[in-house]
Amino acid sequence: MMPSTPHSVDLDTLLRIAAAHEVEGRVGACRHPIRLTGRGLLVEAGTGRVLADTGDRQTITVRCRNRRAARCPACSTLYKLDAFHLIAAGLRDEPTEAVGGVPRPRVFVTVTAPSFGPVHLGPARGGVLRPCHRAGAGCVRWHLPGDPLIGTPIDPGGYDYPGQVLFNAHAGMLWARFTTEARRTLAAVAGLSRREAARQVRMAFAKVAEFQARGVVHFHAIVRLDGPDGLPTPPPTWATIHLLETAIRRAVPVVTVTTPAVVGGRVLRWGRQVDIQPLPSGDLVVARYVAKYATKTAEAVGVDVPPLCCPACRGDGLRPGDDARRWCRVCSGTGRRPGVSLDRLPAHGRVLVETCWRLGGLPDLRGLRLRRWAHQLGYRGHVTSKSLAYSTTFAALRGERQRWRLSRHADAVGVDPTVDLLTVGDWRYTGQLGEDA
Repeated sequence: MMPSTPHSVDLDTLLRIAAAHEVEGRVGACRHPIRLTGRGLLVEAGTGRVLADTGDRQTITVRCRNRRAARCPACSTLYKLDAFHLIAAGLRDEPTEAVGGVPRPRVFVTVTAPSFGPVHLGPARGGVLRPCHRAGAGCVRWHLPGDPLIGTPIDPGGYDYPGQVLFNAHAGMLWARFTTEARRTLAAVAGLSRREAARQVRMAFAKVAEFQARGVVHFHAIVRLDGPDGLPTPPPTWATIHLLETAIRRAVPVVTVTTPAVVGGRVLRWGRQVDIQPLPSGDLVVARYVAKYATKTAEAVGVDVPPLCCPACRGDGLRPGDDARRWCRVCSGTGRRPGVSLDRLPAHGRVLVETCWRLGGLPDLRGLRLRRWAHQLGYRGHVTSKSLAYSTTFAALRGERQRWRLSRHADAVGVDPTVDLLTVGDWRYTGQLGEDA
């Protein structure tokens, strides 16, 4: 049963809070709870009056809030729920209906990575088995679902491991350049200058990164056209869904990123497979589809290790700021975090991680932070991200639950729940239960 709530909480917020409470109770305890020691106060914001005091120093545990399902299934489920609400907020009927009942243009886009060499093929879409043979490739098997060979190179010696790692590292930049090019192309197709188009229409998006079985990222995104003031305003009548699809299809193949000369000055671009599907008004199925990838990373290729970088020297193997350039005492000059082993990783995943580490040692590639993100196969972007104008934020969704908890505290101490409250705490980190997350 849904608990009572202050009058200031709207129905959508109440439903989100109820869903979060239901999920939190169903998924159970956090796998790696964090221990905090200290004291906390409940304070009336307007007057500074202390309403509740925990008293002497005490130790509490809080959730780790790790979004990765492989590290903490409970916390990752809560993150997935927030990701769903974030995506769904931009798909609701009421805020996305233009004047006259015509839904604003909105599409679901998937952009992929290019080929870095033939890999073993699994079942096609829908689970239909297909032969794993390519021109010049040696495998003629039919791989069943779950076969560990799926996604691995047919010829590991000829596979472009550096190219794949560099693509992962530049995927975020490719996406940023794609959105810029798509806006430019949209204006050109409409016959307007970029400045005039920006005065009339705004392109918003929400995306999630998914690791394919071969260990390379591709993006699923919802792209939407709004009026000049964002979601509350409808786009002009000339901004049709056909115009949006045309702009995206023309923008994807022309976007490139060039790597430094030390790795051959490679020109990175999206793969040839681009999928664009129109989204009906109010269709929330795609929000669930996108949210399920929000808690996954490199586990798709069997890589589930903590960061490799030594926290003291950040992978350099040298004491930071030491003029004598002596070896780091924590990692003994290796640059790697002690205790992290790659021995149990599958061969393909291990080579990708080692390639990240090797390229990360090149001075010209220092800005890519490949050693810091070697456990993510070079990808250092957010798994879930959006443009500012798309919808709400993760912080706002968590803030709703925090305000709800404060209102429950207010009820407990006999204070009007509509009064603004603050929690003031002095907490110290004292450890984490379970494995090192």
